[in-house]
Amino acid sequence: MGDLFLKQRENWWVWIVWGVIGFISSKLILSMLDNTWWVLLAPVTILVILTAWMNFNRRFDFTRALKILMLVGTISLIPLFEQRWSRWDQMIHIAVESGTLIISLLTVSIVCALLAKRPKQYY
Repeated sequence: MGDLFLKQRENWWVWIVWGVIGFISSKLILSMLDNTWWVLLAPVTILVILTAWMNFNRRFDFTRALKILMLVGTISLIPLFEQRWSRWDQMIHIAVESGTLIISLLTVSIVCALLAKRPKQYY
């Protein structure tokens, strides 16, 4: 039965460290490239690595995996938001690009959380 009724506490510092790793990799790639979509590969790669690890462990349900992936992805995307918000002259472009980044992060996080969730257990 394992830990059927045991409530697991989440160690959020581990996930914040993964987010900082994604932040640093995004910042480094952003300093070399100017294309947003190429820079978006760094956070997506971090999320895919975490998804593979979560799938290997098989102890994450969908909501837990989604919360973790959204936290790591949000921290990793801060350099992209910072670069977009540095130009205040065209507010509508900032809103559209930020919305596109948030929607793409949400889509990638949902797909990765679906892949990372543990299978149903039948007793």
